[in-house]
Amino acid sequence: MGSDSAPCVFPFTYNGKVYTACTTEDSDWPWGKTHYSCTALDDQMGRPWCATTPNYDKDHLWRVCFSEAYGGNSNGQRCTFPFVYKKQLFYTCSNARHKMEHFWCTTTHNYDRNKLWSYCPDTILGGNAAGKSCAFPFLYNKKMHHTCTSDGESSEKLWCSTTRNYDVDKKWTYCSTPDYDRPSHGKPCVFPFIYKKFKFHTCTNLAEASGKFWCSSTDSYDRDHQWSYCPA
Repeated sequence: MGSDSAPCVFPFTYNGKVYTACTTEDSDWPWGKTHYSCTALDDQMGRPWCATTPNYDKDHLWRVCFSEAYGGNSNGQRCTFPFVYKKQLFYTCSNARHKMEHFWCTTTHNYDRNKLWSYCPDTILGGNAAGKSCAFPFLYNKKMHHTCTSDGESSEKLWCSTTRNYDVDKKWTYCSTPDYDRPSHGKPCVFPFIYKKFKFHTCTNLAEASGKFWCSSTDSYDRDHQWSYCPA
Protein backbone atom coordinates (compact mmCIF):
# COMPACT_ATOMS: atom_id res chain seq x y z
CA MET A 1 0.00 0.00 0.00
CA GLY A 2 3.06 2.28 -0.29
CA SER A 3 2.66 5.52 1.66
CA ASP A 4 -0.41 4.15 3.45
CA SER A 5 2.30 3.32 5.99
CA ALA A 6 3.06 7.03 6.32
CA PRO A 7 0.75 9.32 8.29
CA CYS A 8 -0.86 12.52 7.06
CA VAL A 9 1.23 15.61 7.74
CA PHE A 10 -0.48 18.86 8.75
CA PRO A 11 -0.09 21.50 7.59
CA PHE A 12 0.96 20.67 4.03
CA THR A 13 1.36 22.73 0.88
CA TYR A 14 -0.43 21.86 -2.38
CA ASN A 15 -0.41 24.13 -5.43
CA GLY A 16 1.07 26.87 -3.29
CA LYS A 17 -1.78 26.73 -0.77
CA VAL A 18 -1.42 25.60 2.85
CA TYR A 19 -3.88 22.95 4.07
CA THR A 20 -4.45 22.19 7.75
CA ALA A 21 -6.78 19.22 7.21
CA CYS A 22 -7.64 16.58 4.60
CA THR A 23 -8.91 18.10 1.39
CA THR A 24 -10.99 17.05 -1.62
CA GLU A 25 -9.18 19.53 -3.85
CA ASP A 26 -8.53 17.77 -7.19
CA SER A 27 -9.42 14.39 -5.67
CA ASP A 28 -11.34 13.56 -8.84
CA TRP A 29 -8.04 13.14 -10.71
CA PRO A 30 -5.87 10.97 -8.47
CA TRP A 31 -3.98 9.64 -11.47
CA GLY A 32 -2.29 13.05 -11.62
CA LYS A 33 -0.47 12.32 -8.38
CA THR A 34 2.28 9.83 -7.61
CA HIS A 35 0.40 6.73 -6.47
CA TYR A 36 0.95 5.36 -3.00
CA SER A 37 -2.58 4.17 -2.31
CA CYS A 38 -3.98 1.43 -4.51
CA THR A 39 -7.54 2.39 -3.58
CA ALA A 40 -7.07 5.85 -5.05
CA LEU A 41 -6.37 4.58 -8.55
CA ASP A 42 -10.02 3.74 -9.18
CA ASP A 43 -11.51 6.23 -6.78
CA GLN A 44 -14.42 8.04 -8.36
CA MET A 45 -15.88 9.23 -5.04
CA GLY A 46 -13.78 12.33 -4.57
CA ARG A 47 -12.59 11.18 -1.18
CA PRO A 48 -10.43 13.49 0.95
CA TRP A 49 -6.67 13.11 0.73
CA CYS A 50 -3.59 14.46 2.49
CA ALA A 51 0.10 14.84 1.82
CA THR A 52 2.49 12.65 3.77
CA THR A 53 5.22 15.30 3.76
CA PRO A 54 4.92 19.03 4.50
CA ASN A 55 5.23 19.95 0.81
CA TYR A 56 3.27 18.00 -1.79
CA ASP A 57 4.45 20.37 -4.52
CA LYS A 58 8.02 19.26 -3.89
CA ASP A 59 7.64 15.60 -2.89
CA HIS A 60 4.39 14.46 -4.55
CA LEU A 61 3.63 12.00 -1.75
CA TRP A 62 0.05 11.55 -0.61
CA ARG A 63 -2.61 9.15 0.62
CA VAL A 64 -6.38 8.85 0.75
CA CYS A 65 -7.65 9.94 4.15
CA PHE A 66 -9.28 7.23 6.21
CA SER A 67 -12.75 8.15 7.43
CA GLU A 68 -13.02 5.44 10.10
CA ALA A 69 -10.83 4.18 12.94
CA TYR A 70 -8.77 1.10 12.07
CA GLY A 71 -6.20 -1.32 13.47
CA GLY A 72 -4.60 -0.96 16.87
CA ASN A 73 -5.12 -3.54 19.61
CA SER A 74 -8.87 -2.85 19.62
CA ASN A 75 -9.32 -4.09 16.04
CA GLY A 76 -10.49 -0.72 14.79
CA GLN A 77 -13.03 0.18 17.45
CA ARG A 78 -14.19 3.79 17.24
CA CYS A 79 -12.35 6.50 19.14
CA THR A 80 -13.57 7.88 22.46
CA PHE A 81 -13.16 11.59 23.24
CA PRO A 82 -11.92 13.08 25.43
CA PHE A 83 -9.46 10.50 26.74
CA VAL A 84 -6.68 10.35 29.32
CA TYR A 85 -3.12 9.46 28.28
CA LYS A 86 -0.24 9.82 30.72
CA LYS A 87 -2.53 11.86 32.99
CA GLN A 88 -3.18 14.37 30.19
CA LEU A 89 -6.65 14.93 28.75
CA PHE A 90 -6.80 14.74 24.95
CA TYR A 91 -9.69 16.17 22.94
CA THR A 92 -8.20 14.95 19.69
CA CYS A 93 -6.02 12.15 18.38
CA SER A 94 -2.39 12.01 19.43
CA ASN A 95 0.80 10.97 17.69
CA ALA A 96 2.76 10.71 20.93
CA ARG A 97 4.31 7.28 21.70
CA HIS A 98 4.12 6.11 18.07
CA LYS A 99 7.53 5.82 16.41
CA MET A 100 6.08 6.47 12.95
CA GLU A 101 4.04 9.43 14.27
CA HIS A 102 0.75 7.84 13.24
CA PHE A 103 -2.26 9.41 14.91
CA TRP A 104 -4.08 7.20 17.39
CA CYS A 105 -6.84 7.37 19.96
CA THR A 106 -8.10 5.31 22.85
CA THR A 107 -11.34 3.36 22.58
CA THR A 108 -12.14 3.98 26.24
CA HIS A 109 -11.92 7.18 28.24
CA ASN A 110 -8.69 6.18 29.97
CA TYR A 111 -5.73 4.70 28.10
CA ASP A 112 -3.62 4.66 31.25
CA ARG A 113 -6.05 2.19 32.78
CA ASN A 114 -7.30 0.12 29.83
CA LYS A 115 -4.51 0.32 27.20
CA LEU A 116 -6.96 -0.05 24.28
CA TRP A 117 -6.41 1.97 21.13
CA SER A 118 -7.06 2.37 17.40
CA TYR A 119 -5.54 4.38 14.60
CA CYS A 120 -7.53 7.55 14.03
CA PRO A 121 -9.68 8.55 11.09
CA ASP A 122 -7.62 11.09 9.15
CA THR A 123 -10.73 13.13 8.40
CA ILE A 124 -11.06 14.34 12.01
CA LEU A 125 -7.46 15.57 12.16
CA GLY A 126 -6.29 19.07 11.44
CA GLY A 127 -4.57 22.20 12.59
CA ASN A 128 -0.93 23.25 12.55
CA ALA A 129 -0.19 21.32 15.75
CA ALA A 130 -2.20 18.14 15.14
CA GLY A 131 -1.50 15.43 17.70
CA LYS A 132 -0.76 17.82 20.55
CA SER A 133 -3.00 18.11 23.60
CA CYS A 134 -5.07 21.22 24.26
CA ALA A 135 -3.65 23.74 26.71
CA PHE A 136 -6.45 25.03 28.96
CA PRO A 137 -7.09 27.76 29.66
CA PHE A 138 -5.72 29.51 26.59
CA LEU A 139 -5.81 33.08 25.38
CA TYR A 140 -7.45 33.72 22.02
CA ASN A 141 -8.35 37.15 20.72
CA LYS A 142 -7.64 38.58 24.19
CA LYS A 143 -10.20 36.23 25.77
CA MET A 144 -9.53 33.21 28.00
CA HIS A 145 -11.02 29.90 26.86
CA HIS A 146 -11.45 26.97 29.24
CA THR A 147 -12.71 24.50 26.66
CA CYS A 148 -12.66 23.95 22.91
CA THR A 149 -14.24 26.75 20.88
CA SER A 150 -15.51 27.42 17.38
CA ASP A 151 -14.71 31.13 17.61
CA GLY A 152 -12.97 32.35 14.47
CA GLU A 153 -13.56 29.06 12.62
CA SER A 154 -15.65 29.50 9.48
CA SER A 155 -16.65 25.82 9.43
CA GLU A 156 -17.81 26.06 13.07
CA LYS A 157 -15.60 23.10 13.97
CA LEU A 158 -14.28 23.04 17.51
CA TRP A 159 -10.60 23.76 18.04
CA CYS A 160 -8.16 24.54 20.81
CA SER A 161 -4.78 26.12 21.27
CA THR A 162 -1.92 23.78 22.12
CA THR A 163 -0.18 26.51 24.08
CA ARG A 164 -1.57 28.86 26.72
CA ASN A 165 -1.36 31.86 24.42
CA TYR A 166 -2.73 31.41 20.91
CA ASP A 167 -2.45 35.13 20.21
CA VAL A 168 1.35 34.82 20.46
CA ASP A 169 2.09 31.24 19.38
CA LYS A 170 -0.67 30.56 16.80
CA LYS A 171 -0.55 26.78 17.44
CA TRP A 172 -3.83 24.88 17.28
CA THR A 173 -5.59 21.59 16.61
CA TYR A 174 -9.16 20.54 15.93
CA CYS A 175 -11.09 19.03 18.83
CA SER A 176 -13.11 15.86 18.32
CA THR A 177 -16.48 15.14 19.89
CA PRO A 178 -17.91 11.76 20.97
CA ASP A 179 -20.17 11.70 17.90
CA TYR A 180 -17.40 12.63 15.44
CA ASP A 181 -18.34 9.84 13.00
CA ARG A 182 -22.09 10.33 13.11
CA PRO A 183 -24.21 12.33 10.68
CA SER A 184 -24.96 15.82 11.97
CA HIS A 185 -28.46 14.84 13.07
CA GLY A 186 -30.69 17.72 14.00
CA LYS A 187 -28.91 20.13 11.71
CA PRO A 188 -31.00 21.24 8.73
CA CYS A 189 -29.90 20.94 5.13
CA VAL A 190 -28.26 23.99 3.61
CA PHE A 191 -29.07 24.62 -0.05
CA PRO A 192 -27.33 25.10 -2.29
CA PHE A 193 -24.23 23.23 -1.10
CA ILE A 194 -20.95 22.32 -2.75
CA TYR A 195 -19.95 18.67 -3.12
CA LYS A 196 -17.02 17.64 -5.33
CA LYS A 197 -17.03 21.22 -6.68
CA PHE A 198 -20.63 20.89 -7.93
CA LYS A 199 -23.50 22.92 -6.58
CA PHE A 200 -26.49 20.92 -5.32
CA HIS A 201 -29.93 22.46 -4.83
CA THR A 202 -31.50 19.27 -3.50
CA CYS A 203 -30.55 16.06 -1.68
CA THR A 204 -28.32 13.52 -3.41
CA ASN A 205 -27.39 9.87 -2.96
CA LEU A 206 -24.02 10.15 -4.68
CA ALA A 207 -21.27 8.13 -2.94
CA GLU A 208 -23.81 6.73 -0.44
CA ALA A 209 -23.53 2.93 -0.42
CA SER A 210 -26.98 2.47 1.12
CA GLY A 211 -28.62 4.61 -1.56
CA LYS A 212 -30.06 6.96 1.04
CA PHE A 213 -30.33 10.62 0.15
CA TRP A 214 -28.26 13.09 2.12
CA CYS A 215 -27.41 16.77 2.19
CA SER A 216 -24.70 19.00 3.56
CA SER A 217 -25.47 20.88 6.76
CA THR A 218 -23.15 23.71 5.69
CA ASP A 219 -22.82 25.47 2.35
CA SER A 220 -19.75 23.39 1.45
CA TYR A 221 -19.40 19.68 2.15
CA ASP A 222 -15.99 19.77 0.46
CA ARG A 223 -14.75 22.13 3.15
CA ASP A 224 -16.61 21.04 6.28
CA HIS A 225 -17.65 17.38 5.80
CA GLN A 226 -20.83 17.98 7.80
CA TRP A 227 -23.95 16.17 6.62
CA SER A 228 -27.33 14.70 7.48
CA TYR A 229 -29.66 12.17 5.92
CA CYS A 230 -32.60 13.81 4.20
CA PRO A 231 -36.14 13.19 5.48
CA ALA A 232 -37.74 10.20 3.75
